[in-house]
Amino acid sequence: MKKSPNEKFVKENIKIYDKAIKKFGLSSSSVLWDDQQSQYFRFCELVKHLDLSSKKSILDVGCGNGELYKFLNFLGFRGTYVGSDINANLIKQAKKRFPAVEFHLVDIMEKKIARKFDYALMSGLFNVNVNQSLEWTQKFVKKMFSLSREAIAFNAISTYVNYKQDEMFYLSPEEMFAYCVKNLSPRVTLLHHNLPYNYTIIVYKNSTWTSANRKAKDK
Repeated sequence: MKKSPNEKFVKENIKIYDKAIKKFGLSSSSVLWDDQQSQYFRFCELVKHLDLSSKKSILDVGCGNGELYKFLNFLGFRGTYVGSDINANLIKQAKKRFPAVEFHLVDIMEKKIARKFDYALMSGLFNVNVNQSLEWTQKFVKKMFSLSREAIAFNAISTYVNYKQDEMFYLSPEEMFAYCVKNLSPRVTLLHHNLPYNYTIIVYKNSTWTSANRKAKDK
């Protein structure tokens, strides 16, 4: 039976990260970040336009070993955090680091998830080249959006680079922005100014915009 694009992605992705885990153990390098500083810089871009009050809930898609949870705690976030990943070894690391936190081994593209979160976040998942397509990444973003109540935020490597590496996956910011505006919500923010060769996109639920407009008209 012919494998779906998602099955191929999952298999190759697990193989790459398992190799990194074996080599680097518990570190930023095991989730393919050069260092914790660059990883945290991307986290900062991911959440700086979101309301991180204690009442909010976050789904961390591709949570790796749970470093975003640690970062959110540094920011004072005391809401609900749930991490999900397709790599069993990374989930094992995350649970060992933060035993009181909810982590799940799950492929959101394959499993129906009834639960929704205020925010669905994803950092770095698109970066490794496993022969994924633009269409696949857009479907992934759409699935994230369906799991959120207020907004999603994700990052990617820009096509505006000085050179390209075969092992990395580059996504056009224009194409991703246009897809989100046309298919998800007109309320989209593209951040392409702080991180060299990287960008972040935040997509807000249009219902939030509609409610705000309605309240303004009622005043």
